[in-house]
Amino acid sequence: MGTTIMTLVVLFVFFAVLGLITYRASRSNKATPDDFFLANRGLGTVVLLMTTGASFFSTWTLLGAIGSYYREGVWFIAFAAWTVVHALFIWLFGARIWQLGRQFGFVTPGELVERYYGSPLLRTLFAVVGIVCLVPVMLIQVTGGAGALTSLTEGAVPYWVGVTLMGVFVGAMVAISGGRGAAWGDTFMGVFFGTVLLLITLVFVFGSGGFDSFRNISEVSPEVLVNQGNFWGIFDTALGLGLAFWVMPHMWQKFYSARSPLVLAKTSLLTPFWNSWLMALGALTIGILAHYPGLVPGLSADNSDQTIPLFFAAHAPLLGSIVIAAIIAAAISTINSQLLTSANILTTDLYKRFVNPGLTMRGEAYVGRIAVGGLTIMVVVLAFTPAAQGFLVPLSSLGFAIAIQMCPAAFGALMWRGATRLGAITSLIAGLSALTLVYLVDSPLPMGPAASGIITGSVVFVVVSLLDPRGPTPIQHEFHDSLIKKLYTNRNSADKTYAEKS
Repeated sequence: MGTTIMTLVVLFVFFAVLGLITYRASRSNKATPDDFFLANRGLGTVVLLMTTGASFFSTWTLLGAIGSYYREGVWFIAFAAWTVVHALFIWLFGARIWQLGRQFGFVTPGELVERYYGSPLLRTLFAVVGIVCLVPVMLIQVTGGAGALTSLTEGAVPYWVGVTLMGVFVGAMVAISGGRGAAWGDTFMGVFFGTVLLLITLVFVFGSGGFDSFRNISEVSPEVLVNQGNFWGIFDTALGLGLAFWVMPHMWQKFYSARSPLVLAKTSLLTPFWNSWLMALGALTIGILAHYPGLVPGLSADNSDQTIPLFFAAHAPLLGSIVIAAIIAAAISTINSQLLTSANILTTDLYKRFVNPGLTMRGEAYVGRIAVGGLTIMVVVLAFTPAAQGFLVPLSSLGFAIAIQMCPAAFGALMWRGATRLGAITSLIAGLSALTLVYLVDSPLPMGPAASGIITGSVVFVVVSLLDPRGPTPIQHEFHDSLIKKLYTNRNSADKTYAEKS
């Protein structure tokens, strides 16, 4: 009972501090879509760096990835191949998204692709796919955080209480604070759970033999230190993460929110140290060293996603309450921006277009808050379904796999004048169809759902665009000419302007 009370007290303090930070950050909010959803397009380097990293530093890292390393061994580190390219994508695609968003006033991905391709249908498809791909990733934050709380308290805090607690707090926080509050909250949470992960890693290292820890593991569980995995399975996971990093709707929203391209450039240089080193190697070390005899009592493959809560429940329950707060911080820092983005899409791309075209800017912010509440309720309800309560990595990987089917159409709008409306629409439909088919039915090919979908969609995109007799439209030329002029010419004056703004 003492552990349960201490855990609840720590969580109360954590929620209070986080609520205060987000409230103070949101006091300057204005009732406009730009301000509520995009923090008035004014995020600087430090805040953008932290909120970008925090969006991917989730229960995947502190629970799911650790469990995967425990079950499958060191080969799972191959998934971290995505961290090699994600920094490049921040500049390569993020700067273009920022420029077009600033020039045309876009607040959603769907607005950009509709303007480029002249297709309201494609905007609707991007809206629906964008929300659907975020649902599995939002789900694992709620289920993972609630499961960790239940594990640490040995069932004294039921799963349903954890789910409800997270849902109520996150929904209220996002609805009240908007994009600016979420970004500053991410900064606080990022420092908090990043520090906790580093300390936990050191605890596991010294608890399993210090500098001899991996040598000790080679004697008791040598199989986890050799490559014995499925190449195509891990390729699918890495591909989904790598491409989803830039194409998922909440990342577009972060690119739109940057103060300038120079902020994005600095973020792209610094973020690998955040994602590549801390996220990937910390989880690897903990998951592998958890095989050390007696280090994590009661640990098995079935409950390996709960490695950290089980460790602290056995050795240091009171400290475990702080760790649970860190896990919940990681969950909140991911789901908050995804909830906000989903509400943005629902409000701007669907409600305003099909229900109330005359909606004012103040009305958009108001409807956005209602949408946050509705989406939160949906995620909480889904968290009680059996499908949502399995291993975290496979569930979130499905969301990434769905997201990357938007890549060909998005790539065309940013990088290729020859892309056509028909090519973009057919590529998205073909990619999603291939993904669904491979996911539901065994394929004779070795590729998984994500790879099958993106390969199919990319081929269809290029072939159909090349065969389409309609050439580039004036707006397509305007897009690409603008990107070249604004980002890659008059460099000295542009750098000076952006430096002053940063």
